[in-house]
Amino acid sequence: GGIGGFYSGLGTYVVSDGLAGSLKFATYEALKGWVDNNVKEEQKGAALFLVAGVAFIASSVVLVPGELIKQRLQMGQISSVAEGFSTIWKNEGILGFFTGYSGVCLRDVPYTMMELGIYDNLKSMYINWKSKQSTDGEDYKITQWDEIIAAAITGGIIGYLTAPLDNIKTKLMVDVGYSGFFDCVSKTVSANGFSALFNGGGARVAWLMPFTAIYLPVYEVFKRRLAAAKSSDSPLKVKGGAQMTPVRQIMNESTDTRNN
Repeated sequence: GGIGGFYSGLGTYVVSDGLAGSLKFATYEALKGWVDNNVKEEQKGAALFLVAGVAFIASSVVLVPGELIKQRLQMGQISSVAEGFSTIWKNEGILGFFTGYSGVCLRDVPYTMMELGIYDNLKSMYINWKSKQSTDGEDYKITQWDEIIAAAITGGIIGYLTAPLDNIKTKLMVDVGYSGFFDCVSKTVSANGFSALFNGGGARVAWLMPFTAIYLPVYEVFKRRLAAAKSSDSPLKVKGGAQMTPVRQIMNESTDTRNN
């Protein structure tokens, strides 16, 4: 109870989502590189949506068990992560950790496809538009504010459009009264009407707009810094601290010393 109730399941969410996010973005960037080299320019926009879907499937191995534990903590069905793992393993076996997998995938595959696909396409469209407006003929360089705005728009769109999928996913994970995704949709609509699928849609948009506006641009910052560090032959500089000498340079210096 109390304010702590708002953060029930936070630890599980942070760990599972962090690991799943690493898998998702690593897969997405690797496949996006393949698209850049092998797909025609006019088809790249559509290809990004498919790449994003594959990236989520790769991350679902970690995300779904974590999501399941988080949901059951929030619903009071278990009191700790350890109890959750023990109970699920004992009563349902390893497949029990993937209860509601279809619901998660039917929500998060479209979600991830739209999230990364819309975001990257919005950026590309804006860059192309600004470049055409340029008087000096140079390509427009996107700013961090541009990325924040594109991410916020993306978050608002996907937040509302995926609200029904999120509702169904939650019901499948915490309620045993459904035989599957489509059975849950049918029973929900029959009992409360089509609009019931969008319950909480406004709250989801209010959460996802700022969330997406923060995390996607922050990801862009880290990606640029890692790319800069990777391409630089000079020692890595840490602001406010000492220089870090690359491991390869240390090994070469050590070898030279032994040879001398």
